[in-house]
Amino acid sequence: MRTSDLILRLTSGLTTIEPNSVSRRLNRSLSVGLAGSMAMLVIIYGIRSDMPELLLTTMFWIRLAFPVATLITALKLAGRLGRPGVPVKLAWFAVTLPFIAMLFVASLMLIATPPGYRLELMLGTTWRVATANIVLLSLPSLAAVMHAMKGLAPTRLALAGAGAGLLAGAQGSLVYSLYCSEMSVPFWGTWYVLGIVITAGIGAVFAPLYLRW
Repeated sequence: MRTSDLILRLTSGLTTIEPNSVSRRLNRSLSVGLAGSMAMLVIIYGIRSDMPELLLTTMFWIRLAFPVATLITALKLAGRLGRPGVPVKLAWFAVTLPFIAMLFVASLMLIATPPGYRLELMLGTTWRVATANIVLLSLPSLAAVMHAMKGLAPTRLALAGAGAGLLAGAQGSLVYSLYCSEMSVPFWGTWYVLGIVITAGIGAVFAPLYLRW
């Protein structure tokens, strides 16, 4: 077989890839995951009766800023990890920025707080369950995003799983923010961050098994 015939045969079945197909695929998976997480929130935890009043508080929206910023940057990272040979250093750096900002503000608040009250700021009243709740609410998004990644072409499987986990963890913490009663930045900087990191770890562990070609 001549080289030209081989090239023609290999390329005859190719179709045009739509622009932004990767981001659209991931966005669809996030929509599915969000629906699952919201259903879990309503069934397991219920809706806060003071939600209308909560929406009028500044700290509620500040609390949402961290998972939203993480979600945006992790979406970019996951999209790049889903394609072979695409540089990801800047995307990884961008993902760290919300964490750095959160930990920086939390540290400043702890420094400004009398030593006897610092632990109270970090623990709040729900520290025993907050991280587990975030991980639980992240699982629908993690499953959906991992399924979306499997339809792409990731070659760095563990990193792709970690990126999917960061994305899912951010969405899980965003959903949990609608229920959580804690309004302390050091609390968020401890247990919210831990929940996202654990979800990223779960993704990194299972990705080499699930995303194998």
